[in-house]
Amino acid sequence: MKPRPAARHRRVRETLLVVGEGDAEVAFVRHLKQIYRDALGRSVQEINAHGKGGRHVLETARRRANNRDHDKVILLLDTDTDWGEADRARARRSRVGRRGRLDVIESAPCLEAWLLQILGMEAEGDTRQLKESFKAVTGCEAHEAGWMAQLTRDVLDAARERVPPLAELMNHMGIAKPPAA
Repeated sequence: MKPRPAARHRRVRETLLVVGEGDAEVAFVRHLKQIYRDALGRSVQEINAHGKGGRHVLETARRRANNRDHDKVILLLDTDTDWGEADRARARRSRVGRRGRLDVIESAPCLEAWLLQILGMEAEGDTRQLKESFKAVTGCEAHEAGWMAQLTRDVLDAARERVPPLAELMNHMGIAKPPAA
């Protein structure tokens, strides 16, 4: 009788659920997953809350994560619609996922603000102005994938130091900081 081959040991990875407010947030998380697929420290799943403001994102996360399939749940939302101090407090009290943590990454006032910062541009104004500026710089809307080719690993690594929400998202995804040169 032949001896059995040694069992393969598989490492169990923590799981992260990212609940994005809309198409742009989900597209951005997917882009990060693609760029850093060799460096992800967690298994990342993203879902789309399909807009309707920050409060709806919180409700979507609570409904989706109540089955406790994920170690960690984060919300990626804009602060311009249906999001205030009462909602922040409610998010802090929420317990979801295996470890009970729910973290919020706020885009003030919208995701385009920090996408412009990643691209090295000034990001000032209200949501409408920022979306117009973003479209003028990239030639398309934030949820369209074509412009994301500009976001190479080098660009994202450099922006990580300047753009706190990007650094926070990358930390949650388990993407290690590049070694100092």
